[in-house]
Amino acid sequence: MKIAFVTSSAGAGKDGMGDYTLSLAAGLRSLGHSLLVIGLNDKWIENGAATAGGENASGVLVERLASSLPYAERVDRACARMRDFRADWASFQMSCYAYHRKGLLFGLNRHLRRLSDTCENWQMMFQELWSAFHIGAPMRKRLVGVLQRYAILGGVRAMRPRLLQTSTPLFRAMLKSVGIEASILPLPGSIPVNPDPGTEWFLGLLGENGIPLVAEKRKEHLVGGFFGAVDANWDPAPFFATLRKVAQRTGQKVTICAAGRMGAGGASWDRRVPEYPDFRFLKLGELSFERVSQYLRNLDFGIAATPWQVIGKSSATAAMLDHGVPVMVTRSDSQPRARLVIDPPASPLLIRADRDVSDLFLAGLPHREPRHTAQDLAEDFVRRMEAAQSAPRFGG
Repeated sequence: MKIAFVTSSAGAGKDGMGDYTLSLAAGLRSLGHSLLVIGLNDKWIENGAATAGGENASGVLVERLASSLPYAERVDRACARMRDFRADWASFQMSCYAYHRKGLLFGLNRHLRRLSDTCENWQMMFQELWSAFHIGAPMRKRLVGVLQRYAILGGVRAMRPRLLQTSTPLFRAMLKSVGIEASILPLPGSIPVNPDPGTEWFLGLLGENGIPLVAEKRKEHLVGGFFGAVDANWDPAPFFATLRKVAQRTGQKVTICAAGRMGAGGASWDRRVPEYPDFRFLKLGELSFERVSQYLRNLDFGIAATPWQVIGKSSATAAMLDHGVPVMVTRSDSQPRARLVIDPPASPLLIRADRDVSDLFLAGLPHREPRHTAQDLAEDFVRRMEAAQSAPRFGG
């Protein structure tokens, strides 16, 4: 088939939704399909250019449209590219803040019917939904959330998809509460598994004074890490109390690493470091995909600052799971206000760690062999599209 994606950015390594799209597109390309990815709100085009494009290393055609262009012009260009490509199926990746800095889509929605008309068969993937759905959300943000909910409904009516999907059981329940039936399509990790585990490189990171850690001493260290942005409001105290208890029982030295762009959480990280003089903290900065894979493969555990209820939307967590790393989900502060029936996350590597989980560490954390799931998800995606071929379009 010929399959097109419309997403936010189409530059590799620039944002989570764009990396998800490129990863799934690469999986579909490996199955023999022809792929086009359009970045409709690309903030990362270099040299102030309006557009950029070509074929990437995976054989996927890429068209990047600068966020500085008016939406009408961007949609015009996207429509022209779609008509030229003649997709059998197209996918619109939905996330409010990916297309507008305040998370409001009304400007974009005015142009979506034209985009919808370029392909008969659309899938919509809800990577994020309206904000402030949780207990304790400030009133101002709740008002923004109401506007976002109306904007999302307006976008669905404009796109008229045959297939609607989302990444988490919570989001599926939220969509159902407003009359939208969606199925779950998990996120694939955006980092391919490097066959070279990079053990020597990682031992060098754990060493001191330029002397790598001796391999025989590795088990004396308990090493966990973040990948990507860290929420500035993340409170490490409950989980770090678990790590202190484990270290006291085992005599291990605790090291906490961070790789990638930490965002606003970087400054918060720096402020909190002095509170834990018994821990070692390493900021690794941005790494190549090959190095990120080696980093993840060598962690004893990953740390997620995404709340338990929405952990399925985290592409960083998906990358950790692809690398067989148990992930400590250290927050559960997004309890929805509405009464919803929500299935638990499926992976046994996801561990709810907003409480004392020292017994799990002492018993031995689960691991599995690294395996990039993008192709598995691509196969599932194709099956879902084939099954939806005769389904009515939303609102039709």
